[in-house]
Amino acid sequence: MSGLVLASVGATAAWFGGPWLAAACGAAVVAMSYEWARMSEPEQLIPAFLFSLAGSLGAVLFASWQHLHFAAIWLVVCSLASGLRRRTLTHFIETAGGAIYIGFPAAIFLWLRNRGPEGLETILALFAIIWAADIFAYFGGKLLGGPKVATGLSPNKTWSGIVAGILAGAAAGLGCGLLFQADPELRMAWFIVGAIIGFTGLMGDLFESFLKRRFGVKDASRLIPGHGGVLDRIDSLMAASLLVGAALAFGPRATALLFGSGL
Repeated sequence: MSGLVLASVGATAAWFGGPWLAAACGAAVVAMSYEWARMSEPEQLIPAFLFSLAGSLGAVLFASWQHLHFAAIWLVVCSLASGLRRRTLTHFIETAGGAIYIGFPAAIFLWLRNRGPEGLETILALFAIIWAADIFAYFGGKLLGGPKVATGLSPNKTWSGIVAGILAGAAAGLGCGLLFQADPELRMAWFIVGAIIGFTGLMGDLFESFLKRRFGVKDASRLIPGHGGVLDRIDSLMAASLLVGAALAFGPRATALLFGSGL
């Protein structure tokens, strides 16, 4: 039920975009800022939370106005200001990286939604690929079992689950190509894009497992019944958003080619 509610809220906010999506992203970064502060600086929870919140929430606001460069500058300033409170380089990196890890994917996600005529389709494709990869990776790993990916990071993740997730992401990508009426010669490109995004999302989930192991916690928080924290649920989407944002920064015409005539 928690998963269905989250998916419904996210999809609805993305569909309407504008202030609705900005508000949803703002709420998400509030929760994630608390979770990061709880994991990285439990003894200094309030200042860690406030610095991370200021950086990530400001980035969301700038991105909603399509000023992504200001969002990045603001994030760096707040991250450095927060990191200077710590006494060692390791702790500085943990603290300074928190706001960037939370705020930049949220800002990129907003930028993707508001970017050109294919913004909505881009987000819907991201949702479809990431959800398919996550679901099939989980059930594929449970049903097939086999060798573990990295028991030191996540004792339950298996190679069979990773392969199942990548294949599901590829299939979802191909389905998006058909739904968005992409040219026939581009459907294989959609298949490959789906596989790459699915793999990236799964690696984002594994990276989140590394962070939790680093901080010695099982879940980022208990804000979502049965699912842990917000960071635990959208880590795949965060990684995939960064990948797609970087790809479109270097190839701005890619979405116009992939989506063809659109919906």
